[in-house]
Amino acid sequence: MAIPKDTPKRTDGIETMARLMKQARLELAKNGVDNFDVEAVLERAEAARSSLYHHFGSKFDLIYTAQLEELVEGLRNDNQLFRYLVESAASEEDFFAKLAELMRFTSSKELVDFRAHRLQVLASATHNAKLAEAIRAAQVEGNLFFTESLEILRTRGWINPQHDLLAVTYMIQGLLLGHIMLDFSQLPELEDGWVEVAIETIVNLVGGSEKFQSLAKASKKKK
Repeated sequence: MAIPKDTPKRTDGIETMARLMKQARLELAKNGVDNFDVEAVLERAEAARSSLYHHFGSKFDLIYTAQLEELVEGLRNDNQLFRYLVESAASEEDFFAKLAELMRFTSSKELVDFRAHRLQVLASATHNAKLAEAIRAAQVEGNLFFTESLEILRTRGWINPQHDLLAVTYMIQGLLLGHIMLDFSQLPELEDGWVEVAIETIVNLVGGSEKFQSLAKASKKKK
């Protein structure tokens, strides 16, 4: 099979785009949108300004693309992790233990910057219609996937929600994102309490079985 003559150039272009995206995401994590240093990105990516314009159109389109990629990647990872917990759980006890572990990890100080950056992307979308539409599409797709995971739990008889599962999904997502308020308050002594309340709230939202309810109460007594 003959290799197209323009393959090397095309490959170089893809590699340049990848380097620019990687460095743009690092720059956003370090300095945010307002202090985004495009010159530093170009230098670290070993790319010419003309390459940026060729592949992304402008500095702002590079920022938009980097923000969107990071948000979509985060949503996908979150959803796939939860699906794995659901499918791999051998029993209600096993799933509850994994859920509690996930909630503790979700609220850990190691993810403070991650939560802040996700909120920053959502804030940027309020001033960027293109980003807002892309995020909307990603959210809808991701939340449908999460709802399917809840449906698996319902099929097993582990939950019996009294509300629409998709509505429950959005409520859970809002609860987890709301942890950013605790980050801002800088009250680490409340972390364990937040996890406890979050687990109890989620168990009630999804209509956890009697065993789920008892596991939540037992977990609370251990604190």
